Amino acid sequence: MPVGYFQWSRHPAMGLFAVLPLWLTYIGLRATLTPNERNGAEQLLLQQLQHLGDRAHLVTSVLFGILVTWSAATLMRYRVPWLRVAAVIMLEGLVYGVLLGPIASAMTSSANRMLAAAPLADDILGGSLVANLVGSIGAGVFEELVFRLGLMSLLVWLFMRAVRGFGLPGWVAGVFAVVVSALVFSWFHHFCGEQYDRGRFVFRTMAGVLLGLLMWARGYGVCVYTHTVYNLYFYLRPEP
Repeated sequence: MPVGYFQWSRHPAMGLFAVLPLWLTYIGLRATLTPNERNGAEQLLLQQLQHLGDRAHLVTSVLFGILVTWSAATLMRYRVPWLRVAAVIMLEGLVYGVLLGPIASAMTSSANRMLAAAPLADDILGGSLVANLVGSIGAGVFEELVFRLGLMSLLVWLFMRAVRGFGLPGWVAGVFAVVVSALVFSWFHHFCGEQYDRGRFVFRTMAGVLLGLLMWARGYGVCVYTHTVYNLYFYLRPEP
């Protein structure tokens, strides 16, 4: 494993280990206070294990625990100062999370002018404090797991074979993967039942592009904290 914060923080083992506090908070809040609240991406994962019935969530938790154990063993083997690195990952995600909304909004405004689309509609926030906390953390952990760590990585692998066939540079595959995963990420929210709104679709696509670039440059852990902080800010902000 390369040495230095930027190299350590991008490693999947460090990213998964840094996300552990969010995972435990999510499980605790959902299990004890809002047992029926599940993030859409978590439901998608559980559907793949539906033949296990009520044990599907337990299996998912066990698999995540195995990954975290592997991560801890990897960090110990390479003598990574995991506590300090995890703390800085959280701070880095805090900064990016605060900036994500304004930057995505600016990109959305530009895209809407090009598409002559309607302006972004404000999100209608509701529900209890705990439900909003569960939604914020669940989106950060599971949506980044499915759409960035999972889907985007798969798309990079597939597109790399395509671009090599045409003699194109490797970064082209990365760009395609970022854009396609962002579109799927945005569409998934409407697929889960939210009424389609063009402004929201474009906004989430722009946010997905930014998160994809973060995943590419900074890794899973930073992405999760960025997404979580962004959601927490907009869920918990005071009403105007």
